[in-house]
Amino acid sequence: MIRSLAATLFGLFLMGGLAVPAQADTTPTSGTLTGNTTLTATSDLFVFDSSFTGSGVDAVSGAFTTTNMGTIIFTSLVTFESSGTFEDVASGGTLFGILTGNGFFIGIGSETVTVDLITGGTGIFLGDTGEVTVTGTTNAAGAFTGTYIGFIKTPEPSSLALMLAGIGLLPLMRKRLARG
Repeated sequence: MIRSLAATLFGLFLMGGLAVPAQADTTPTSGTLTGNTTLTATSDLFVFDSSFTGSGVDAVSGAFTTTNMGTIIFTSLVTFESSGTFEDVASGGTLFGILTGNGFFIGIGSETVTVDLITGGTGIFLGDTGEVTVTGTTNAAGAFTGTYIGFIKTPEPSSLALMLAGIGLLPLMRKRLARG
């Protein structure tokens, strides 16, 4: 009996070497975003600290609130580069990450901004990653209105983790079979 269990475990161990890494399920996402941007001058005339507070509606996860903090560097009178961090809070959890990108002023207050890089989350967003491109306009008072489109990757359990869970259940199966 012990030899048969050992042979089974050895076979499962060898099959574990064939297990593929975890794949991610990619979900397209899009939505709207509104809020207020505040720029604070720094000692450098072309560098501003930036903060944004707003809300939006995502096609997949619904309503959320958002905040971000970062830096905007004007590389000319009409172009800029931005970087910082963001946090989106929805009813099921929180997405967070870094934002990097650039934009340009089409007219007074119009801009095309940024790529948000989602690096993680909590709740239903635990372990999620992804990218979102945001486009919108900001008026002279700092009110932003825009849309975004992108994708979110949700990790799936790896084959190895599922196999190890199955191995963990073998002793229970053995007891049940022994009982009759």
